[in-house]
Amino acid sequence: MADNGGYRTSRWSSSAALSILHCPLTCRFARGLTELRYTGHKTGRNIALPVGYTRRDDEVVVRVSRPETKTWWRNFLTPAPVALWIDGRWRRGNARVLTVRDRGYTHAQMIRSPHPRPAATTSDPLVLIDLAPGSDALDSPGAKRGKHLWRHWFTSVTVGEVVGFAAPAATAVLIGPIDTAPAAAAVLTAGVAEGLVLGGFQARVLRTAIPQLASHRWILATAVGAFIAWMAGIGLMAGNGWQNLPTTAAIPILATAALIIIFSLGVPQWFVLRDHLEDSGGWVGATAAAWVIGLSAFTAVTSPLWQPGQPRWLTLVIGFVGAVVMAAAMAAVTGAFLVWLLRAQPHERSSLAREIE
Repeated sequence: MADNGGYRTSRWSSSAALSILHCPLTCRFARGLTELRYTGHKTGRNIALPVGYTRRDDEVVVRVSRPETKTWWRNFLTPAPVALWIDGRWRRGNARVLTVRDRGYTHAQMIRSPHPRPAATTSDPLVLIDLAPGSDALDSPGAKRGKHLWRHWFTSVTVGEVVGFAAPAATAVLIGPIDTAPAAAAVLTAGVAEGLVLGGFQARVLRTAIPQLASHRWILATAVGAFIAWMAGIGLMAGNGWQNLPTTAAIPILATAALIIIFSLGVPQWFVLRDHLEDSGGWVGATAAAWVIGLSAFTAVTSPLWQPGQPRWLTLVIGFVGAVVMAAAMAAVTGAFLVWLLRAQPHERSSLAREIE
């Protein structure tokens, strides 16, 4: 069982499908999919289930394919309350199972397929859900709050990373090759400054979602992560000796440095986040993926444009454009995961989780 916002899913694949459904970046690829929430008739457990659906006005139909292999639909042999995630908001209603022998079965079939082909007609049970009138108006503020959080995070973190990254980028351009201890120390100091700025912008948004979070701990953790990442990066830039090593020796060095860089922020931040959110370990992987995407975008933008002998101002402009692209990619991914993580909290652990549900 996987836990999703105080509701349990039957398997991790179901949890992954629900993550796609709720993620601002991927939800548009999940058309026709909804999250069905209900309380088990016999177990009393709160269950979350991804299901395909068809809707007409305030009526929703879910087909139960291969009913002999499933049991969830039996909870609605007698009408029972449910909640559905439709159009970016929660709708409440009552669900009941209709079989081919029931009077309303043909009506439900017409909702599911207004122009059915004879060959496509089935006798599978159908779950007919009557949505409560106006329930979308009650729940839409919560859905908007989740989207607002993502936009707030995306904007603030993008700006914070661009402003923060300006320090090490400008330092590296101004001092040239990092071939002396003072040059390395200058870039490293600027890198720590980047972490402080980024952590400050992130903490500002996080505090709106997790009021108990101590901003100074988050900022310090981000600065520590930036220090580790820039140490690894400077080691590669300053120690060119690895380029003369055999491939079998160079690859492990590069791989180790890359792993240190992409995981350096997520790990120390997780030590702070775990005190406030359950199952927050995924933050490490999410930030790693975000930085892989962000750094790849930065390289794709700047590498073809940076050329030897360019004016210094042009080098800085190219670096700035690359930094914006990198920051936006990183902020989009981490923001999407943050919204999902908050939604996945048991209700008593996160007031925002209740608001965005």
